[in-house]
Amino acid sequence: MAASCALLSAGAARSQSSRLEDTVNEVLKDWSVDSALAYYHENGRIQAIEPVVDVSRVYADGSALNFNLTFDALSGASPNGALTSRAAQTFASPSGTSLTGPHTYTTAPGQLPVDPKYHDQRLAVGGNWTLPITRTDQLSIGGKLSDEHDFLSATVNASIAHDFNDKNTTLSFGVSNEYDRLSPIGGAPVPGSDYTLFEKTGGKTKDGVAGLLGVTQVMTRNWLTEFNISVDRFTGYLNDPYKITSIIDSAGDTTGYAYESRPDQRVRKSAYWENRVAWSSQLSTALSLRYMSDNWAVRSDTAQLHLRWVWADRDRYIEPTIRWYRQTEADFYTPFILAAETSTTGYQSSDSRLGPFQALTYGVKFAKKIAGPGASGGSEISVRAEYYQQTYDVRVPVPPGLQGLDLYPGLKAFLVQVGWRF
Repeated sequence: MAASCALLSAGAARSQSSRLEDTVNEVLKDWSVDSALAYYHENGRIQAIEPVVDVSRVYADGSALNFNLTFDALSGASPNGALTSRAAQTFASPSGTSLTGPHTYTTAPGQLPVDPKYHDQRLAVGGNWTLPITRTDQLSIGGKLSDEHDFLSATVNASIAHDFNDKNTTLSFGVSNEYDRLSPIGGAPVPGSDYTLFEKTGGKTKDGVAGLLGVTQVMTRNWLTEFNISVDRFTGYLNDPYKITSIIDSAGDTTGYAYESRPDQRVRKSAYWENRVAWSSQLSTALSLRYMSDNWAVRSDTAQLHLRWVWADRDRYIEPTIRWYRQTEADFYTPFILAAETSTTGYQSSDSRLGPFQALTYGVKFAKKIAGPGASGGSEISVRAEYYQQTYDVRVPVPPGLQGLDLYPGLKAFLVQVGWRF
């Protein structure tokens, strides 16, 4: 805003610009603003642009107020779940009602079936208020609302934290409740139904509750550790309404498709441990480990390491990071259905997000402090770049007719983010 005002050349305009800048600085002096603009791109698939703004203020009595806003604009090609085939395949867009007509698309032989006209937009707003109850206890309450053209989510949360051991130990407990309303384009498919019949119903809902128990401990002057355990439970419509599964014969030829069918309940349990250590005035590290399991038989492990090197003048720092992730497949995950077989569980999904895979993320962030407005009396400009590579571990035997095809292509993506904190 100040830079825009500086472009005005007339004397009166300069005077107005100066007054506007003074007003902005006066308003912002008690607030901290953390903003960023990110660009995400997958190889041949989705790309996204995401601006984020987070505004917070700490009051004299120790209470704090926080607001955040996120907007996502996504476009590109999204896998529909069908299996790669040696023959061309024709599919209907979500709004289509048949495999003929204008609302269809065709995938070439040997190519992964994707919807080439995928697009979506999401707006999310949230807030949080932290209030000291006593010298050692504080209460926090908040909420979040997220809206897409086919999805609405509302979440409320509350937590309480207690300090003891000369405030070297903090014990916290939090709960949240989430309500989601799904309004799929063209309606929600009947789970497991024949894709060519287009059996669809109206909107669906799902609900989620979660709880978290955590402890943070100051180990030494330079070492801080945190350990959390959490449980969440979702019930209702848990399918992806836009995913299908291929039905093939013994030769590997596609004979049809079925909409996916997932259980209507999912319970996840996870444990998280993080250690932050300052090795010197210039070098610090943060190492986190996470384990998750659920009643769908998905098990995942995550490890992430951050290093931060601060220049001697304290005005710049560089932060490389690496993240490793691995998960097992859900017990009803199946990349395809053999026409002569039936599911033993009554559920099936070829969604790769429920399959077995590993992923590595490499990244680096560079930041520099500059003069600027805000509660801190200065600003920080940063640039972050990350590269993501995912490989699948599917070991399902395939018919001879499909051998030699890249049935489970990996995913590669990069992200660039520019941030401004003041």
